[in-house]
Amino acid sequence: MALAKDSTSVYASALGASRGFRPAAFASSTTEKREFTTVMKRLQSILLIVGPIVIAPFAGAVDNELGWTLDSALKQLERQTKDFETALADINARWVSPDGTASREHDGRFYINARGEIRIAEQEPGNRVLLVSSSEVQDYDPTRALVERYSLSKHKDRMEPFARLGFVTSGKELKDDYLVTLLGEDQLGDRRVVGLELTPKKESTRGIVGRIRLWIDQASWMPARQEISHVSSGEILTIDYKGMARNLKLNPDLFDANWPRGTQKVRR
Repeated sequence: MALAKDSTSVYASALGASRGFRPAAFASSTTEKREFTTVMKRLQSILLIVGPIVIAPFAGAVDNELGWTLDSALKQLERQTKDFETALADINARWVSPDGTASREHDGRFYINARGEIRIAEQEPGNRVLLVSSSEVQDYDPTRALVERYSLSKHKDRMEPFARLGFVTSGKELKDDYLVTLLGEDQLGDRRVVGLELTPKKESTRGIVGRIRLWIDQASWMPARQEISHVSSGEILTIDYKGMARNLKLNPDLFDANWPRGTQKVRR
């Protein structure tokens, strides 16, 4: 790092004042000039070393700035779930195939309650509605006036139930059901997040999802993003949550299967 002429003069003046040296322009003897030149060379060498040390911390974000450990992150999730009642958010869900291309995508509104019941109201395309309970997924297509009902005991490869993770699953439950790894901190848009990677312990679950990555917003301790790897298709489902609102008094009817009259119901 080369020193500017003006900054050299400032450092020289300061050093001269503190150690009895006078800047070269005012030195009265050859000895003083030689001593001043020697000191300035040493000062430049020091600044070459110190400069990068001062600048380096601003070159990029430091991982895990707040010192999160796996245990402290799980305990914070535990606190969040203790008084959890409801959440709603705008979502973007997209499926990416193994070759990296997006296979499908939709935007919508996401609702969940303390029982883990989920409603996803798709905005584009198709305005479909998904209802997820403990036992089934109902997929309503208004363009066909059709509801398809999928029993989760039969259709174990449905991805929707995994969207509960980070909302109603406590830190203890995550440790019981998954091998949990701390991924550290990251930035997601304007949100600071901490990442957890979940690998299912049960072989039956590993046959459905290989891994799940949760990115938790550190301001609310609610999911900012979920990445779910589907084993059979090789696709990765990524759900981004925005505008999250917690513990509002949601209408209970949102989670009921009250479809319009004339809707055909089909069990799959």
